[in-house]
Amino acid sequence: MDEQGNVTNLRDFIPKSVDDIIRAHRDECQLTWATSEELERRKGDLQNADRAVRSTLCNWNVLMFRLIRQGWAMSAHFLVGTVQDSRQPWVTSAVEAVDLGAGLVKTKNSLYRIVGPRDPEPDMHTLIHICVWLHSRGLGPYFGVPGFFY
Repeated sequence: MDEQGNVTNLRDFIPKSVDDIIRAHRDECQLTWATSEELERRKGDLQNADRAVRSTLCNWNVLMFRLIRQGWAMSAHFLVGTVQDSRQPWVTSAVEAVDLGAGLVKTKNSLYRIVGPRDPEPDMHTLIHICVWLHSRGLGPYFGVPGFFY
């Protein structure tokens, strides 16, 4: 980037980490990876879940979305990963429960299987997908999220 913050190289435009996605109004919005303690607060027994598994995700982590506006705050958890069969990056609906022992995550709309360890920093494709996801919800422009679309 040049001194005025303009992108002069495509590499400057692509987020390097989840913290690099929100580029404006950072005092109002934060994206971080959930801590072990935050995951523990979402712990649930899903071994006998009454839903069919929608997809299996690898290279997964849980994204914490925190919004602080005009005296109120809200946070939500979203499962992020790569669909094992298609290799497509994915962001789920809000996470309701996590059962690491069973390798299952229940979201508002679905049940997901997770395989492998948590990915401490997903790849470029997943970071770009988070940008697309934020834009699809109308949050991208205000928070200065790089404008990727597909």
